[in-house]
Amino acid sequence: MRDAVPAFSLREAAPEDIDELAELHVAIWRETYRELAPAEAFAALDVPRRKAFWQDKFDHPPAGQGIFLAEVNGELAGFCLTSASSNPDFGEMAEIKFLYVSGDFKRQGIGKRLISEAARHLAAAGYRSAGLGVVEGNEPAIRFYSALGGREAGRYTDAGPLWRSRNIIYAWPDVTSLFAV
Repeated sequence: MRDAVPAFSLREAAPEDIDELAELHVAIWRETYRELAPAEAFAALDVPRRKAFWQDKFDHPPAGQGIFLAEVNGELAGFCLTSASSNPDFGEMAEIKFLYVSGDFKRQGIGKRLISEAARHLAAAGYRSAGLGVVEGNEPAIRFYSALGGREAGRYTDAGPLWRSRNIIYAWPDVTSLFAV
């Protein structure tokens, strides 16, 4: 008999979440890219670096920014970051910059709820379309975004700062299509 799926809640992040958010970000990043990223990237990524990243997001939010957290029994289980894209390959699309769910909580609907919340936020901010970059070879993410109706809309090489990964842009021309995923 399969264990019951735990209830989870979503909320907007606040500056007091930075420490926990940075720790989860590093843990999920290392899990996700363990076979894709070079050793130098693993050595460079640590919690202090991510704390500085998240502090900057709260101190200097770009247009369209939304930071959403998923919690299960008070434990941070996943997060999503959205904003206007600074990458010209995205054109007019807003960008879902991060969508990560801890391995302990995958396949429980958290990723779907986070992306749906992100889409609602972006639509309310006036964006009609959204996209995100997926590292080539990240097959679980590629399957997930394809199942949500994302379509390949281009490719680019991320400029860093950790490594120059090759990425596939998945796009939703109508961001409202993500409301009910």
